[in-house]
Amino acid sequence: MKILIHKAIISTMLSAALFPLAHAEETKPGASLSAHNEIQETRFSRRAIEAGTWIMPQVMYHQMEQGALKTFGGDERTIYYYSQPMTWKARMVTGNNNSPYIHTYHDLSKTGPMVLEVPPATDTNAFFGTFLDSWHKPIIDVGPDGADQGKGAKYLVVPKGYEGDREGYIVVEQETNKGYISFRSLTGSTSAEDMKKHQDYVHQLKFYPLGANSKETNIVDLHGKIYEATIKFDLDFWTAANAMVQAEIIRTDEKAFYGMLKSLGIEKGKPFEPDAKQKALLVSAAKQLHLEMMDDVVYYAPELWPGKSRWTLPVPMEMMTTDATYVTPNWNDYQSRGATFYFYFAPPASLAESKSTTYIKGALDGKGRTFNGSHDYTITIPADVPAKRFWSMLTYATKDGTYIRESDRIGIASNEEDIVKNKDGSTTLTWSSNSEGKQNCMPVIAGEEFFLLFRLYGPEEAFFDKSFVLPDVQRVTK
Repeated sequence: MKILIHKAIISTMLSAALFPLAHAEETKPGASLSAHNEIQETRFSRRAIEAGTWIMPQVMYHQMEQGALKTFGGDERTIYYYSQPMTWKARMVTGNNNSPYIHTYHDLSKTGPMVLEVPPATDTNAFFGTFLDSWHKPIIDVGPDGADQGKGAKYLVVPKGYEGDREGYIVVEQETNKGYISFRSLTGSTSAEDMKKHQDYVHQLKFYPLGANSKETNIVDLHGKIYEATIKFDLDFWTAANAMVQAEIIRTDEKAFYGMLKSLGIEKGKPFEPDAKQKALLVSAAKQLHLEMMDDVVYYAPELWPGKSRWTLPVPMEMMTTDATYVTPNWNDYQSRGATFYFYFAPPASLAESKSTTYIKGALDGKGRTFNGSHDYTITIPADVPAKRFWSMLTYATKDGTYIRESDRIGIASNEEDIVKNKDGSTTLTWSSNSEGKQNCMPVIAGEEFFLLFRLYGPEEAFFDKSFVLPDVQRVTK
């Protein structure tokens, strides 16, 4: 035993003699403090990215709500709508320009239960839409494919556990304080005549607190103005996250994430006051989170036709099987939920069964390269697309999920009057940062990545049995 001790002492003495600087460094107070600070900053950043991914749906809701309230005014009983098909100024994620949108944003903690009166569908007009909570969980669908079956109804939005009057209402029980209603107005076309019918139909909607003395509803037209509803990946991201934590009901089954937010300075009932160092770390984490979300847009959903085409589902299959919550008794896929609601909103309650519209996402060309506006692209859509009504192709910026800014053609649909078709009935579409003089061309921005959504309105059997395959988009060699 003594020999072993002597050897250990000798070994230590030799080490100190041979490496005096290393031993001195270990004993310096500044060295341990520096290592401690580095660990704390790494932990802070790690938690910020994970907590940011988790709360992404709430931040998206906040941006949609505040974008409407701050730009157009109104309150929790206001209906916002587009009187005309959307243009690039509608800065909401992955909308379509074929059916005008109608939205409300309500907060039951302020108003109590809310009533929405929906008119019956007609031969020319109907609504297709959904009541959702602020996590974008769909609750009940509306319209011919919804709870009222196109007959019209009074819907009553109530908090969970509501025990008041339900007689004469279709009850929508909401687990959150905040929520929204997202409709699409289904019309025969986007002609001036049909848009006038759409406007008159929207004005038949009534939205008011239960028991209100007046049913008068404030209906605001968003057309022609910039409606900014995208997520900002800077300190504003965390300001929005804090606003939602303060306003919303705590999810008791996900408190670990609230613990992460607490370590960032975001805690219910307390002010969010990060110091300069924390602000810098939060901004850095937001930028990294943005990169991860853009990567997910491209890669996180499975291919529809593996080995045949690069087109994918818009989201993972788990969205359909979990009612857009990404939660089961065994797991919580908050990463996929965060990625989904970075560029998507308003899934219908009938998502798994819905066959009225099908979305297909494209983010890679035929050689597996991301789309970038520095190149031109082309695709020829076959004549036999399995869509009863029509198909459409829309282009979105990967950096925020919205239409290409200042684009005069955000999408192309097979029922448009000015679309140019080939002799065999197929249609060739193109993308370019210089679209002047090019037919069926959607403008993109040089140096910026973009992605596509191909929609089939009334998809037919050839899509579901996968006998139809949409060909890849090809980069044009200049």
